[in-house]
Amino acid sequence: MPPKLTPKQLDELSPLSWALANGLQNETQNPIEFYKHRFLIEPFADLHPDQVVKKSAQVGFSVTAILKAVWLAKYHKLNIIYALPTNDIIKGFVQPKVDSLITSNPAIRKLITTDSMSLKQIGERFIHFKGTGSQREAISTSADLLVVDEYDRSLDMLVVNTFDSRLQASEYAWRWRFSNPSQVGFGVDALYEDSDQMHWIVTCHLCNHQSWMDWEPNQNALLAIDRNHYIDQATRTFRCGGCGAIMSDADRTNGKWVAKYPERKHRRGYWISQMMAPWVSASRIVDQFEESGIEFFYQFVLGKAYTPTDLIVNRETILRACAPSMIPKTNVVMGVDQDASGQYWVAMTGQGIFGYGKTTSWEELEHLKLMYGATIVCDPAPFPTMPKLLAEKYKDFYLCYFKESKHLNIIDWRGSIVYADRTRLLDTVASEITQAKLLFRQRPYELEEYIRDWSNIYRTTVEEADGRTKSSWLKKENKNSDYSFATAYARVALSRQLGAMSSTFIDAETPEPTNTTTAWGDKSGHIKDSLSSIVEDTLQEIDL
Repeated sequence: MPPKLTPKQLDELSPLSWALANGLQNETQNPIEFYKHRFLIEPFADLHPDQVVKKSAQVGFSVTAILKAVWLAKYHKLNIIYALPTNDIIKGFVQPKVDSLITSNPAIRKLITTDSMSLKQIGERFIHFKGTGSQREAISTSADLLVVDEYDRSLDMLVVNTFDSRLQASEYAWRWRFSNPSQVGFGVDALYEDSDQMHWIVTCHLCNHQSWMDWEPNQNALLAIDRNHYIDQATRTFRCGGCGAIMSDADRTNGKWVAKYPERKHRRGYWISQMMAPWVSASRIVDQFEESGIEFFYQFVLGKAYTPTDLIVNRETILRACAPSMIPKTNVVMGVDQDASGQYWVAMTGQGIFGYGKTTSWEELEHLKLMYGATIVCDPAPFPTMPKLLAEKYKDFYLCYFKESKHLNIIDWRGSIVYADRTRLLDTVASEITQAKLLFRQRPYELEEYIRDWSNIYRTTVEEADGRTKSSWLKKENKNSDYSFATAYARVALSRQLGAMSSTFIDAETPEPTNTTTAWGDKSGHIKDSLSSIVEDTLQEIDL
């Protein structure tokens, strides 16, 4: 019989044994238990240096991550950066979750020697709570472990990369990233695909068929294990993928984690869904499917990535909209995005995009403007001096600032300034590309760089501090998406010239309209974003 461990030995053994030995409570003062949360046992004890978790909402994983961070600071003596999407979310996260855990648990409270909103000292080590919305947050803080909570909602992946660089001096350099997933192939979904892909395998109590739970059955299963368990929407029950029998809550509770690719040792990946949680019934999941949008349902209920097909801009959609031809270079507009290396521009007319490129000087960009006689809409950040001077010099040079609109208008013109709703503007441009309304007049091989750029931006659902959700476009980690934004700015410029936001594209045989007034907008450039019957009516009027 093995010797009985002392309380000190239990505390030091693992975060799981520490939590159980001390009877820890969660932020709502309920005991942390692992009967209903059995699927959290292995993730709670897991100390793999590179972990990714794509998860649904309301499964208790943030509390798991906080407690593991506290344990590592105390017993492994790691300095930790715990990163969240914005500073506002930090305020809405540290107080209700972290501080509540400290208050509710004497075993944690006795470890804290310094306690502020953004810094918790535990013995000789620190947990820094930081936001990923500003480079300032990522400077001057070294760490052994980087925990990125809501990884896919990080507004600036360059800041995440800066946080990552703060691990370089550590002998550990651990990275844990978890989130409700966003678009297929991005964020935690991409990281999970490059992991050992742990699945919660459930055994049917009748036929002993073993597989994971999913929303629908796999109709193309070749192997027995791929015949996944699923939800029968008609009867609102969980069904076995083998025999079709109704599965019990005990079946779901008593699953086990199995790696699909155990040979992948470099990264541990977990997929956690509400279907694993025995307190969430099949009927409740069906209710959420019927009551919420499909994107929210996949990302926040199933814990799976989802991309609306009409907003996927990739090689296929761009090449489908490719119609090479020499179009008149009249009524040209340009959109300009900038970074430290130069200015990225896209040039177009009502007949489509005919050119894009990068300049390394504002003089070169000004030369292009004069050569085409172009109306330009430009991003003034991060270097506003020259854009402002050009806006003063030319009456058709505009500075674009993103501002969320609560009204129907996507954009609003104010002299040389134009305000645009970032998400709705990119939604409109993406939709026009996927529907081949915005055409590309270059040859396919000339669009390679442009295509790569669009592959670095994706649309996702972001949960705000008050629990509401909204859509947003985010950049892929450590990647550029300048041409996609330059296209959006060019699209704004075209609306200024033609007087409407959508349905303004014309073919080469149709005269270009001027001072157009449609149901989309008026001559002042106020734009509305309905994409229904108005589109078709206007397209018929211009005979596209």
